[in-house]
Amino acid sequence: MVLDRNKLYRFPWSKSDNPGGWVEVTDECDLACPGCYRHRLEGHRPLDEVKEDILACRRLTNCDRIGIAGGEPLIYPNLLEVVEFISRNGMKPLLLTNGEKLTRGFAKNLKDAGLVKFHFHVDSGMQRPGWTGKTETEMNELRQNYADLIREVGGMQCGYNITIFPSTVQFLPDIVGWARRNMDRVHHLSLIAFRAIPLIPEWDFRVFDKPVNPRIFQHATDEPELLSLTSEIMYDALARCFPEFRPCAYLPGTAAPESYKFLVTVQVGSQDPPYGFLGPKAIEIVQVFHHLFQGRYFDFLKSPVAGRKLFLLSPFDRSLRGAFKEFLLEALKSPSKLFHKVYAQSISLQQPNEFFNEQANLCDGCMNMMIFKGELIPSCRLDEYRILGGPLIPVRRNEGGSP
Repeated sequence: MVLDRNKLYRFPWSKSDNPGGWVEVTDECDLACPGCYRHRLEGHRPLDEVKEDILACRRLTNCDRIGIAGGEPLIYPNLLEVVEFISRNGMKPLLLTNGEKLTRGFAKNLKDAGLVKFHFHVDSGMQRPGWTGKTETEMNELRQNYADLIREVGGMQCGYNITIFPSTVQFLPDIVGWARRNMDRVHHLSLIAFRAIPLIPEWDFRVFDKPVNPRIFQHATDEPELLSLTSEIMYDALARCFPEFRPCAYLPGTAAPESYKFLVTVQVGSQDPPYGFLGPKAIEIVQVFHHLFQGRYFDFLKSPVAGRKLFLLSPFDRSLRGAFKEFLLEALKSPSKLFHKVYAQSISLQQPNEFFNEQANLCDGCMNMMIFKGELIPSCRLDEYRILGGPLIPVRRNEGGSP
């Protein structure tokens, strides 16, 4: 199905006015996942440095939330202090984790420290003990375990980061179908197309005009077909199964403005199937008014329970009017549904950093910027800075075999 970006809301985020910030507390991890772009170089970072970076990120980006990442942050000894520091300084702490070290008690401690949301990285490509060789459909069992745990603890949101490969795109409807059946406890999906540094014979790579060998990076690949998946391909796979599936907003690429780096859908409902979807006007109104009254844009609200008040936006949004109509029809059939909680479940199709046309195609309005030695950089390029001192630039070789 062809997308018309004129009918979508282009998020207005910029480098200096952005809802998202990012901090990495460790590069140690208890798993080894294909395509991971983080190398083990430093270990656990000093807490004071982490705090300095958080404050600098807030100052430079005007961020609403800070993603706490790694490595695996659950093994960072000062994680609770980091969560509490972010919360105390007026931002929403978001934890990106594989969940291996999470217990119910640890989750409660994180909640008490001020954690607002988990993003669990769970997919079939991970080298996770007891889960190797599973399909994405079978991985829903593990996702359910984490979703149930967070629901039991209460007071926090649950989301998932799932790396999608060309070989696993067929399972997207199963993943989204599972999320729809759990709207009360699964609040977000990030479906992320696999990306790596392409080892192409016609290309060399340079940093500050000096040649470098990209093979030093563990996420370099000489199989370019692995990098062929796009947000639009993932959308087509979902739209074939769910014809009503509609994105409402996007972020374009820097080198390829026609690309969809983030393609966002927001489902509204109490159960499966949802009542409908937010349209571009509704998401625009919510973003603009949040900025008007709070002074900054938002990545997610503190509560996923949008409530029936969300339908007040339906006069301005055709898609939401359809959801409101469906809600009323369901209430006529069963009046008790008038008292059911109404959730907003977001699904983001992501096409990460990629190289082509001798450029890096980054997210135009990246919401995962971080501080490195006082400089604001995209978090996906951190190891290029740590290992080489700056970002990789692809250079096409001439016929003689040199750039």
